[in-house]
Amino acid sequence: MKADIVTNPQAFRESFFAEASSTKADSEYSAVYHVLLFYLWRGCTLSLEAGITGKTDPKASLIARSTYEAALAILQLIRVGYHADAATLLRALMERIAIIGYIGENRHLIVRYFQGDLSPYKEALSWAKKKALPNWMIIYSTLSGITHSNIVGPAGHINNHTEIGNAFRLATEMYPSGSTMIEELLGLTVYSLIALDTLALELIQNSSVKPFPNDPGMVQNVGSKDAKEFGDLLRKLVDRYRKNSK
Repeated sequence: MKADIVTNPQAFRESFFAEASSTKADSEYSAVYHVLLFYLWRGCTLSLEAGITGKTDPKASLIARSTYEAALAILQLIRVGYHADAATLLRALMERIAIIGYIGENRHLIVRYFQGDLSPYKEALSWAKKKALPNWMIIYSTLSGITHSNIVGPAGHINNHTEIGNAFRLATEMYPSGSTMIEELLGLTVYSLIALDTLALELIQNSSVKPFPNDPGMVQNVGSKDAKEFGDLLRKLVDRYRKNSK
């Protein structure tokens, strides 16, 4: 590909849409997609580079990179309307993010985890309750309630108006501008990337860049229009979850 993420990040990002039919999500939330795609690709690139150049343990590099790649699949599912599948993978993604944070503070466990000799799920979630970003457990618990129902399953909760589905969707009357399922899922993806980028950059021992969304080069990387529209949505999301956390 002539336009790579380093020399031409905006052109590289646009290749995501080049051969796909446009969707409602593309037209209404293009700025959010553009910003998320850049920082997911940046995470993949930095993780790969850290492992190849010896800046960090190649195994740590692979753990970080695979988690960024998992988030790319979630974005595609949201694009094409598979909302229940996206919610299920978001819950799994947040579990992997917790593991990255826990492993990052216990680097001696990397070899065992990489080899499949260690399943630190309980330890990682316990770590996340104490160390993860604000609202992390609120969102994780909400997603868990959707994906682990024994009654109708994730698709039933999201596509029908069960109590869990309504709680996940959030009552639109709470927000003057309303809320759609696409926006809710993108909001959860944004929040997941905030946690992922912070913890993954620590895991690969990269302190040369600022984690999403505090990167001072965002405008240069994604364009001023997308950066502004994304900033507007981010402020709305921050206000929304601040209200729900009280």
